[in-house]
Amino acid sequence: MLLSAIPVSFAASTTTSSVNKKVYVTKASYVQLTDASLVPSANGATASFTFEFYNGDSSAINLVDYWARLKSKSGSKYTLTLLDKANKKTISPKSSTTLTFYSAVGSKVTLDQLILNFVKFDFSVSGYEKTIGSFTFPSGYSNDIKLGGYKTVKVSSSNVNMRIDQNTVSKTSDYYNVNLSFVARNTSQFGVAIPEYNYYLKTSSGLYKLKLKNTSDSNLTLEPAVLNSIRLTGSIPNTVSTSGWKLVITQKVGSADSTQVELPVASFMVPFTLDTTPGTAKQTFTDEKGTYEVELQSVQRMPWGNDDNVLAKLSIKNKESVYLPLPELIGTILLDENITINGQAVKNTGDIGLAPGASTTVTFIGKLPYAYNWKKFELQLNEKSGTEDLQVAEVTKSAITAIYSVASGNVYTQKSIGSEMSVKVTDTRTYQGDTTDTYAVFMDVTNNQTRSKVMPQWTGYFKSAAGNYYDATILKTASSVTPGNKEQIIVYTQLPSNVSRDGLQLLIGEAIDANGLIKGITGIPTGYIRGVLFGIPAEKTDLTNNREIKVGPYSIDFNYFNVFADGDTLEFDLGSKVQRDYSYDGFTQSKLTMELEYEPASDVLWSQEINLEGKSENSLIWKVGDNYSSFSKKMEDNLYWSTYTLNVYETVNGSKKKLFSKDIKFSSLINWLDGEH
Repeated sequence: MLLSAIPVSFAASTTTSSVNKKVYVTKASYVQLTDASLVPSANGATASFTFEFYNGDSSAINLVDYWARLKSKSGSKYTLTLLDKANKKTISPKSSTTLTFYSAVGSKVTLDQLILNFVKFDFSVSGYEKTIGSFTFPSGYSNDIKLGGYKTVKVSSSNVNMRIDQNTVSKTSDYYNVNLSFVARNTSQFGVAIPEYNYYLKTSSGLYKLKLKNTSDSNLTLEPAVLNSIRLTGSIPNTVSTSGWKLVITQKVGSADSTQVELPVASFMVPFTLDTTPGTAKQTFTDEKGTYEVELQSVQRMPWGNDDNVLAKLSIKNKESVYLPLPELIGTILLDENITINGQAVKNTGDIGLAPGASTTVTFIGKLPYAYNWKKFELQLNEKSGTEDLQVAEVTKSAITAIYSVASGNVYTQKSIGSEMSVKVTDTRTYQGDTTDTYAVFMDVTNNQTRSKVMPQWTGYFKSAAGNYYDATILKTASSVTPGNKEQIIVYTQLPSNVSRDGLQLLIGEAIDANGLIKGITGIPTGYIRGVLFGIPAEKTDLTNNREIKVGPYSIDFNYFNVFADGDTLEFDLGSKVQRDYSYDGFTQSKLTMELEYEPASDVLWSQEINLEGKSENSLIWKVGDNYSSFSKKMEDNLYWSTYTLNVYETVNGSKKKLFSKDIKFSSLINWLDGEH
């Protein structure tokens, strides 16, 4: 059985030149030991060794002539098995292959007790084999990857870099509950599915099996250059020593349970970080204006470009019995006691003071490389006093707060001061273009304030089930929305065709720039606050209903269509009933087009744009209520066929989506949209 992932780098914690030396079999060809591992098994341990065999000659090398032998320094011999032997026959010139040998050994055997020989069969010498290279291992040798290090493993034909990301441990009365994540980045040009690995936490007391926190990670596709995070969980008795923990990744080889062997893929040293409840998330300070209580309510990470925005949400409460002004606090983010990040303060719209006992929130935003994971997070708060900045408080909350999620079909309600609103995803539509598709989500944003306002600008990403992010573009108007009314916004992205729509989510928040929350539709976003993950409903695929076709706030009943040929002229009769939902104060007018096509030949006999209550050159203007149009079109080419298709399209971002389709024929008598034909 082909092992789909074997180590190809030699990033061990202890290496010597004699271990991974090149041994030449000819002047131009060599073998090199690239990995050596021991992993415990039910019957003792399994030793595995991987060689790279490079053929630098001009003719193929027959691998049948080569083998490896394993013995102990005390003289015990072990039988080695070659992985994927059936496919290891020859090596073409100027190419290389890997040879992985493995054998069962005793549970107390260590690598420094073993001697590994690489041999060539030669019937002209005694014993019929000649030792080409001998490999021994120094005392205490280990190929464990050090903390912070990574290892490259081959998954099918792709090279994947793996490393430990973080390990957070919480302690109960009986167990350590482990939450460990490692990251994998495919450095090759093609996506590859992660193999079915087994994961173990190796301690001084033995191995404990870990399980995937997200079962979908068992068949995760590693796309090129994407950093994937895989989380593992497990429970370890808290009587076990916490020093020297290691993550051991293995994969089974063999075709039956009785003959299957688990071979090591990688072994990583694991950091031990005990998660304790922060005791300084809330503090009180007094300045010349009065006494305030500050509490670090949440710390979040939001993707932004090639970095993450770190958002520290701070609650500020008036502890006095009189009104107090909102303090002008300067926030400095301190990571792991030594890394400082300046935090931009973003206040709620209209926040200037606090009533007795009242509170509000201020969000401090800093930028951080997305691969960096802190152990300790602190927010230092300063306030200006004359020409100096005086520290008034320091609050901490190292655990990351999950992004708030809203299931498909549900309404998200926000109550932040100056930004009270309700948001709901109402529809999903894919618009096909010549080279790419526009994937669009329609959202209703309702003004829950008591005053009219221009609703906030948004920004964010579409997030795939694999954890990849795609830039979102927002279409909205600058119209003021009256209390209780709403606007429709369109959020779209150019989504690659190979990205699954299953499990897609929309992560958006209120856009900010250097001045704070962006007002209207101007400004270039530098991030967002109050990010929310919206579930996206499945796209509707029914094209047979010509009633209540939704376009913005309009609902259109296409109720009359008649076409017939009079010589070289087509005569058309077209009718509709248009209704408008007047609770929408703002929306983006999309283009609606009717076309008469002969689809087998891609012949378009007639195309007509329709504009709803607006003005557009060469378009039909339909008003709210009943509409009827009669017109003719000269046929310049002979495109007469027995049947045709009437299609209705909506266009967004230059791409089209079919909303309705109906097969028809030329007839001066038939209304094809009367529901009887």
